[in-house]
Amino acid sequence: MARDRKENCPPQLDMNKKVLVVDDHHDTSLLLCRVLKTEGYDVHHAIDGVVGLSSAKRVHPDLIVTDVQMPRMNGIEMIRLLRESDECRRVPIIVISSYGKHVMEDALSAGADQFVAKPIDVDELLIQVKTRLAN
Repeated sequence: MARDRKENCPPQLDMNKKVLVVDDHHDTSLLLCRVLKTEGYDVHHAIDGVVGLSSAKRVHPDLIVTDVQMPRMNGIEMIRLLRESDECRRVPIIVISSYGKHVMEDALSAGADQFVAKPIDVDELLIQVKTRLAN
């Protein structure tokens, strides 16, 4: 009897959900992309806020996960610009950062929906991703 090849695939619910990861650190980006792909998400990556902004408008992600400190354009400025754009105004945004409470407050006031501290707790991040995508 032939085995169904879909047996080992992640649930279909998340297969078409697009997540944009915006982070300039190779190791962090690699971790985030691998974890999210393993969960069945269609993952796109941008190396900074400038590329993240253009990618968000082109890809139309269901969720954005972004770092704060990046070259050319930081995550806070990118969030502000995304919230001003018609295409991305309502896309949930999760900010990841090793910086403290003041950065969290800046991110949330710029329009981020959630803040996750570095080092990243993968389980916590996945809970936040699933929660934001379910809303």
